Amino acid sequence: MLKTALTLLLAAAANGAAQETSVSTAAVQLSTAPVPAPLPDWRLPPLRRLSADLDRLARLGWHLPPERLDALAAEATALSARVREALGKDVLAAVEREEAPRRSEEALKTLAAFRSALQAAYAAGGGKYPASPAELAPGRLPAVPELYLPGHEPSSAVTLIASKKFDKDISKAVTDSGGWLYFAAPESANYGLLLLDCSHQEPGSTEEFYKH
Repeated sequence: MLKTALTLLLAAAANGAAQETSVSTAAVQLSTAPVPAPLPDWRLPPLRRLSADLDRLARLGWHLPPERLDALAAEATALSARVREALGKDVLAAVEREEAPRRSEEALKTLAAFRSALQAAYAAGGGKYPASPAELAPGRLPAVPELYLPGHEPSSAVTLIASKKFDKDISKAVTDSGGWLYFAAPESANYGLLLLDCSHQEPGSTEEFYKH
């Protein structure tokens, strides 16, 4: 979420610097949005540097001690809240609508890749799925891919279903967490099934995400 907020703030800043008297709002479809003041160039480098550092952290973060990651997470949460406040609710809502199709496509690609990894683990395990998807990447943070579904905050959380309780109606297992839903019980008809734990409809469709 912090990376997304910084990207939005940098984009708004660059647009403001290029146009001293007005800023186009066509990209976010806000015809009545107030025109933001240009952000002085000297303020841009620290934000760009932070964005680059976040990319590096995403690639290398699992090598850091957990206590250092916890401290960074707390600071990142606070900064994210301030950036979101600076952008404003109207801009965030408009950008959410604009980004929904792209985020939907990325989530479905991530789902397909994650399912492929589970199938490979099933074959390597002699016909047994991992007890949890987190076992596919031991010692790595995050252990499972992060989702950023429309209508949700980013999440890599996994809801485990370790029973046959939802065999007759899989929709009742959906909690709309915005993370993953995994059926771990070998006796279940859904054993090894991985779903998007989201009851929102996919943009441009009447199908809910969990039905993929």
